[in-house]
Amino acid sequence: MANPQNFHSDLTITNVKTLIPITLDADHGLYHSWAALFKVLVQVHDLHHHIIPPKDETEKAAYEATKAADPALWKRLDAIVLQWIYGNDTTDLLHAIIIKDDTACAAWTRLESLF
Repeated sequence: MANPQNFHSDLTITNVKTLIPITLDADHGLYHSWAALFKVLVQVHDLHHHIIPPKDETEKAAYEATKAADPALWKRLDAIVLQWIYGNDTTDLLHAIIIKDDTACAAWTRLESLF
C-alpha cells in the first residue's frame, strides 16, 4: 500500500486535456492561450515552481526546502508536470522539444523559446 505521507492529489490527474482544452500547435498561434491555461493549472495545484523557478530569496529557500524534504515525491511531481507538457502538444511540436532525462522547467523553457 502507498505511504499516505507521499500522496499528492496531482498523482490522480490522468487526462490534462480535460483541464486544458487546447492542443498546442506551432501553426495556429495559440501558444499564449495555452500557456495561460497551463500556468493556471500548475498554480491551482501548487506546482508552478516546476516550470517557473522562484526568483525571490525567501521563495527560493522555501522551494529548496520542499524539494529536499521529499526528493522522490518532488521528482514524481516534476515528471507529472513534464507529462502534462508533453501530452498537450501536437506530435511535431513534441518531437521538437522532447529529450531524454528531461525536467518540466527545461521543457517549458524550450517550448517557450519556440514561440
